[in-house]
Amino acid sequence: MSLSKRWIRTAITGAVATALSISASGALYVGQIDASSLNLRSAPNGTVVDSAPRGTKVAVINNSSEWYQIAVDGQTYYASGAYIDWIPECDFNLGTGTVKCSTTVNFRSQPSTSSSVITSLKNGQKVSVIGVSGGWYKATVNGKTGYICPDYLTINGGSTANQSSAVGATVNTSSSTDNLRQDIIDFAAQFLGTPYVYGGSTPSGFDCSGFTSYVYKNMGISIARTSSDQRSTTTNISMDELLPGDLVFFGSNNVVSHVGIYVGNGNFIHSPHTGSVVKYDTLASGNYNRRFICGGRVL
Repeated sequence: MSLSKRWIRTAITGAVATALSISASGALYVGQIDASSLNLRSAPNGTVVDSAPRGTKVAVINNSSEWYQIAVDGQTYYASGAYIDWIPECDFNLGTGTVKCSTTVNFRSQPSTSSSVITSLKNGQKVSVIGVSGGWYKATVNGKTGYICPDYLTINGGSTANQSSAVGATVNTSSSTDNLRQDIIDFAAQFLGTPYVYGGSTPSGFDCSGFTSYVYKNMGISIARTSSDQRSTTTNISMDELLPGDLVFFGSNNVVSHVGIYVGNGNFIHSPHTGSVVKYDTLASGNYNRRFICGGRVL
């Protein structure tokens, strides 16, 4: 078995790379263990507390290093990312989740802020998590099946989501602009796992600016094709001013060579480079933090 991740491309019918709980950085998706038995640890390179067999489905919470934080069987652990493959979203038992919010949070009929509300869940209420779809928890409550934004649910040993926009988690939006920003990041998430193709601007493969221009085009907004032109034709803003749906530009010596779409809380989605795929990354630290030039406001 190769130690490199084998990414699986699926038909675009929704946001196919999702997770059940989120940390401050890293890609978010459903994974499957590709090892005869994978050690589950208490911390990166920490004590082995359990193991899981080949084929076990997990929620990848954070993949910003070689040690992935994952949720499986109602608990969170760390495991070597070399043995975890991306797979399409699906139903699988993740145990009990606990609602974490100031008062209540909507339990919806579909994984979308525009879908009907089944009921409101109170802080501390328990739900049975049965899968993920479109970046939301799929759960059952009092015999009813619905969806809850992952910002407001924890799995044992984990933490509530804190990058709401990264999985379409903005709730109760009050303006058309807010809704459009949400639509942009929801639509972009459909292409997680799509391979990088130089010059590509279609779902069969994207380069960085091909991806951003395609996403905006499908929201009814025309932007320039290249990253440098996208910068020069948008309102440039600082990192502190970024809102979900804004463009983020990277390079050196004030020369732009890369672009992505900001999704909230220091994270963005992009098509990075040859050999990679559309994925989430963080602005909080590391290479992209150092190479950040400015944001670009389109809306």
